Amino acid sequence: MGGRHRDLDYFIHAFSSPLTALHGAVALLRRRLADSNPLLTTDLLTMIERNTTRLHSASELLMQHATTENGYVVVRVPAALFHPNDSVGPPAPVASPAALAEVTPPTVAAPVAEPAPALPPPGGVALLFSDDAAYAEQLRTLCAGGDFSLHHVASPTAAVDSVRRHSPALVLIDMAHAQEPLLVAQVLSEDPDTKRVPMLLLYESSVRETLPLTTLPTLPRATPADAFLAALRETVALGQSRNPAQPRVLLVDDEADMRQLVAIHLEEAGFQVAMAGGGAEALQLVQRQPVDLIILDLMLPDLDGFVVLGGLRARPETAITPILLLSAINAPDEKVRGLELGADDYITKPFSMLELVARVQAAVRRSEREGSANPSTRLPGNITIERAISQRISQQTPFAICYCDLDNFKAYNDTYGFLKGDAIIQQTARLLVETVKLHGNPDDFVGHIGGDDFVVLTTPQCAEAIGQEAIARFDAMVPLFYDAPTRERGYIESEDRQGNAARFPMLSISVAAVTNRKKPFSHPGEVAQRSVEPKKQAKWQVGSSFVLAE
Repeated sequence: MGGRHRDLDYFIHAFSSPLTALHGAVALLRRRLADSNPLLTTDLLTMIERNTTRLHSASELLMQHATTENGYVVVRVPAALFHPNDSVGPPAPVASPAALAEVTPPTVAAPVAEPAPALPPPGGVALLFSDDAAYAEQLRTLCAGGDFSLHHVASPTAAVDSVRRHSPALVLIDMAHAQEPLLVAQVLSEDPDTKRVPMLLLYESSVRETLPLTTLPTLPRATPADAFLAALRETVALGQSRNPAQPRVLLVDDEADMRQLVAIHLEEAGFQVAMAGGGAEALQLVQRQPVDLIILDLMLPDLDGFVVLGGLRARPETAITPILLLSAINAPDEKVRGLELGADDYITKPFSMLELVARVQAAVRRSEREGSANPSTRLPGNITIERAISQRISQQTPFAICYCDLDNFKAYNDTYGFLKGDAIIQQTARLLVETVKLHGNPDDFVGHIGGDDFVVLTTPQCAEAIGQEAIARFDAMVPLFYDAPTRERGYIESEDRQGNAARFPMLSISVAAVTNRKKPFSHPGEVAQRSVEPKKQAKWQVGSSFVLAE
């Protein structure tokens, strides 16, 4: 966007955003006046007053600069007066979508949430995963004074086993003093036996900026006692109200009032809502937490909204996620640009909150009905995989395709149930996406064929590094999905495909890669044919393995 066009956007945004907030607040207030929730009613009234003041100030500014010329009212206002944060001058240059897909954006601090009302102590067992015994003793004494009893474990397997066995009221994970703390958090979040247990990540205040990005709540280890106990109680209460089956929506808007109003409406309609105040924060959040839909405001303080849209479409985890654009600009060229870049809908401010919710519901239904994404992993499915392979064949550039298949998955599924098996599939999808980010290229592709079969499209020089890293991550993750006796035995007893009793080793992953470096492919079917033998070779090997066929 040019400088003059951007100035006009800020001018319109100054009126459309508070108008939308007022419309939404009034609609909610009408429904809540009869409710027994005076706290929310007061918040909504305060929001209306605040946005009325904003509109009054903007109107006064216009009137001060208004003149009449030849029968027209002409308003000449310095454009910088409408820029966010009182910034002056044209917006800073922004990166391209390809660059955003290649480089993880800098961390942007999330907006500070308003303090929650005091909650009664729920009590129960809090499990601490940490290898710092002295810190564990301090927390044990502290928790005892807050109606919690603390159970302490020091190893990843002990942590997962204890949560499955005891179903504690809360899990505390010491990010600074524990082995593979993020892996444990991910497993607990996916395992059907543990996914409803709330978690709180503890970190050292001095290294807050290095804390891995996650949507789980975090807390400094050195938090004062009263605030620490309050955070524990709040996390337990929020966890008890969470329903993992609800569709997840990421809301990206720099206006706190707008985020709050949209979130209230969506949550009432049965959605879980994660929020980001800027584009960089949104691009980071989608790396750790899969979402079913993204609502993206185009007027963001850090990155151009269209560039954020391109960055989301360039990432495997959001390549086909429905994205709804919000904008103060009701211009055909803006709408066309957004739709051409991959948006699914474009909504102009001010808008009806009820209409927004209806459009979100319609987009989710349409995605579930028509999309080629796998419903379990949200990765592209067979239709998109075939298109991606065909595109690389037509471009006649060197590429490699890695077929990733889980070994002994049927036996695991038959023994532990399909919900546990689905958790393994979801974690495998996550680790493949993370591995490609680490060792692949910005335009690499991760797809889910179905069941326990995945594909990765990359370049020949990256294929082995991706395969070996995927194996290392998978082998580190898998033991956490078994019970302790099975881990000690190293196998499970089940039936083979003929119904005979058999012993099956623990899950492993076979990665078979084929490339067009020496012999070009002519069509996607030929890719599948040439992968048959490498797949067999990988399967024949004991444990996880990687085979590359040129």
